[in-house]
Amino acid sequence: MITIGFSSHQVEAIPFIHRQMERHQVIVLEEPPSPHFSEMLNGSISIDDYAMELDSSFPEFTRQMCVLLRELHRGGQVVLQVEPYFERLLQIHEFLASGKTAEEISGKPEFRAVYEAEKKATAALISYYSVSTAGAFSAVVEAVKIFARADALRLTLRERLRAKAIGSLYRPGELMYVEAGYIHYPIYSYLRQEIGKGPKIKVVYLLAPVIRKLKGKRRNMGPGDILTLHYVFHNKAREDMANLLAARSLIYIKLIEKEELLPGKSRTPHIEDEIEVNRLVDRLNFNQCRELFQQIRLSKREQAVEMSREYVRIMEHRA
Repeated sequence: MITIGFSSHQVEAIPFIHRQMERHQVIVLEEPPSPHFSEMLNGSISIDDYAMELDSSFPEFTRQMCVLLRELHRGGQVVLQVEPYFERLLQIHEFLASGKTAEEISGKPEFRAVYEAEKKATAALISYYSVSTAGAFSAVVEAVKIFARADALRLTLRERLRAKAIGSLYRPGELMYVEAGYIHYPIYSYLRQEIGKGPKIKVVYLLAPVIRKLKGKRRNMGPGDILTLHYVFHNKAREDMANLLAARSLIYIKLIEKEELLPGKSRTPHIEDEIEVNRLVDRLNFNQCRELFQQIRLSKREQAVEMSREYVRIMEHRA
């Protein structure tokens, strides 16, 4: 049996991840092979030294995950790093650093698709950044949609490559746990294609009980991720819906906490922040997003949050 555990890279998710991983014989991480990983697992190098090499955006999550993985490894479980897309992307960066041209790299069949997908997504992201601070709202919304389409193509390729790699590793009868972020749901379909109809694939949304308790919805995904998944699964999105999701995502990006939050007074600070921001942006129509975006587009996050709360309060009072 294969269990796909959908979660996030947040410290509050560690206990839920642990409970799932310890039930399986093979654990497949959503990351490319990294130097010294096996040495970290067997204790030859310290977790702190290994984590420092990774330069993670979520250092405490990374450290606690290493502690967990080392414990599982010592208990006899097999821990693998499987993320072919990023493995190939890292190789592409190494080729470029060594002086190889883009034409030489894209000419290699094993790198061509990754190179083209990353090139399109990066170009779309740069285009978005170029208009996000001063461009017309309609242009920024359009840039969000263009990036979401490019990101959907990249995501599809990433899941196909990963599913193929995992399918080649799976052995009938073993219990395998596959780590995946929420937006990577397409891996289920591609993995099913790879291993056939026989083996059971179980999908678990690890933080779903917490999200339900806090009355969150859509597995706590923001509007930008929802738009991307529409393009992944349907290759299109209704224009009015796409515009609204893109507009809401512009507000969401300004309000969401991007730094790592550690449990304290709240045991689930990231989840609560995401739920609060989603509740706020879900109350905005397209024109309200346009008006609010002009007010907060150059503001720091803390100020943007307060301004947005006040804006929604006034709008709902008027209604």
